Amino acid sequence: MRDVSSPKERKVENKDLEQAIALLKKNKEQLLCLVEVVSEGLIIFDKAGKITFVNSRFEKFFGIDGKNIIGSHYIDPRWSVRYLDSPAAKDDSDSLFERILKTGETVTGRETILEYGDGKVMAFSVSGAPLRDDQGEIAGVVMIFSDVTEQNRIKEENKEIKDVYERLTNYADEAIFRIKADSGQIIYANEAAQKIFGYSLDEYLADPRLPLQVINKDYLKNWVKATDDMVNGKDVLKEIVMECTAKDGRTVIMEFTSLAVRDQKNKIVYFESLGRDITIRRFMEAELAKTQNLESIGLLAGGIAHDFNNILTALLGCLSLAKMEVKPENVVYGRLVSAEAHCMKAKSLTRRLLTYSLGGSPTRKTTYIAQVLREAANSTLSGKNVKCKFDLPDGLWPAQIDEGQMNQVVHSLTTNAVEAMPDGGTIEIGAQNVTLKSNTVPALKAGCYVKWYVRDHGVGISSEHMKKLFDPYFTTKQLGSVKGMGLELAICYSIVKSHEGMITVDSKPGMGTTFTVHIPALNDENENEAPLAPKCKVLLIDDEKILLDVTSSMLAHLGYEVATAQNHRDALEIYRQGKEAGKPFSLIIMDLTMRGDEGGEIAIRKWLSINPEVKTIISSGYANDPVIEQYWKYGFAGAMIKPYSLSELKNIMEKALENKGNSI
Repeated sequence: MRDVSSPKERKVENKDLEQAIALLKKNKEQLLCLVEVVSEGLIIFDKAGKITFVNSRFEKFFGIDGKNIIGSHYIDPRWSVRYLDSPAAKDDSDSLFERILKTGETVTGRETILEYGDGKVMAFSVSGAPLRDDQGEIAGVVMIFSDVTEQNRIKEENKEIKDVYERLTNYADEAIFRIKADSGQIIYANEAAQKIFGYSLDEYLADPRLPLQVINKDYLKNWVKATDDMVNGKDVLKEIVMECTAKDGRTVIMEFTSLAVRDQKNKIVYFESLGRDITIRRFMEAELAKTQNLESIGLLAGGIAHDFNNILTALLGCLSLAKMEVKPENVVYGRLVSAEAHCMKAKSLTRRLLTYSLGGSPTRKTTYIAQVLREAANSTLSGKNVKCKFDLPDGLWPAQIDEGQMNQVVHSLTTNAVEAMPDGGTIEIGAQNVTLKSNTVPALKAGCYVKWYVRDHGVGISSEHMKKLFDPYFTTKQLGSVKGMGLELAICYSIVKSHEGMITVDSKPGMGTTFTVHIPALNDENENEAPLAPKCKVLLIDDEKILLDVTSSMLAHLGYEVATAQNHRDALEIYRQGKEAGKPFSLIIMDLTMRGDEGGEIAIRKWLSINPEVKTIISSGYANDPVIEQYWKYGFAGAMIKPYSLSELKNIMEKALENKGNSI
């Protein structure tokens, strides 16, 4: 066809074409500039799978010059990648190129791993889309590689941190909570929290007000103050002490550290709290303070009682002399008798003070507590309008106790029970053998105990008074009488403590009170067991002939070969002869005080100078002598307090021979 356009028209058309070409060139340059500055790697394939373009970032990722890439096929091993969603596959069906070419779909965010020869590994997120021609047919595929190595590393670190956090929270001994700031609802509680309080996470989630039931009312203000402080700018608060009630009714004292978790606007969205169960620690601190208080007051009481007894002795003597000068029918005689009776009451008081001050040194012997409970309770209740129901089964273990002191404890607790039931009723007294593990009863070592109790069904004790019950001079009774001086329970506490035991109280107003006592038991003693086979020689030293005869017979019954001496000079000679004859003595028992001879404290030095390995037991009737109380400081292997039973003798002998020094 002949061109009929004029030269002028053709000139305009050529100019438009040139402008279009120039614009296209400019756009191409801008596009090339754009694909070169992006941080992603770009690669374009034609329909046959050959590479037609790569940008410099792609070259850097794969470490290959673009000149060596253009024209290569997509399956070239130099840029083969392993897809994370199909790491084991090897065929072309796993190729992103094949997938896009077949389906025409756009694929985004498929992760791949590129492994370099030097061991370096990089992770990429690959996205791809089809390139279409003017007819809409797929002419090729474009892919973009985004480096996500660092992003994945951070994700893995975050996952590891999360895993560590979960392990720490799940296996921690402390209670850990996450609490919503707006509602106070607990939305997370670890295993320790569920164990301490008894409530599961589901229960906290189901009842948003459950924390208000757990935290005791008087301590809620501690939590409110803590949250207010954090709202006002503090992010961490420590030593928030709260008394709580567990699901089973136990009182639990917790010490919390709370952290405020804020959003980007600095608004608190959560509180994260870590709580330590300090119930036992608080109990032990209170026990230590109570013991120190009792010890200091005991020293004062002992000194006062000693001086007061001297005054009473003189006063009673004067009263006795005065009575001799007055006829019985005289009114003055009656007043002297009354004064003498009150002096005897004062004497009884000083005896209790002395027991209180010397409670740390009881004179013990092996006794069955059931007998003490029956005798003391029946004596106390004689003539009272209160009955006693005993639950004292056979087979209760024996214990090493001071019968007089323990009798006083039973008397005081029974008297308390009577006074709690002014209208009469029934007191329950029972006992049982128990084996305690560590921390079963705070302040008591693991081991075997005789547990006994005195229970009334009277007026009960308020929680306010419970905290001070064993404090010296605390009483709810009317002051002005011996009864109202508040010493009885303090003395009971001191006596039980001196026996390495524990006395506790449980009471509810209007429902009665139970005092429970734990005393260490001797559960492996049997005085009637068959004699042991002879096993070693014992040298017994005492200035009392009768004691030598009795004790040597007891030792012989236990299977020991015994030699005796009434002074240390003879004993040294007997000891030397036995050693020279090849039949040395395994153990020496010596008296603390010897008439006309050296006492045990001095004699032991000579024995140790002769044989530093000698095993010696010190024996005495003075329970409070420091050599008896701290025998190991003087070089003895054990100590025995007279009188002692066969089982007690057997026990101390065995422990001394096993290098387990002990005293009875």
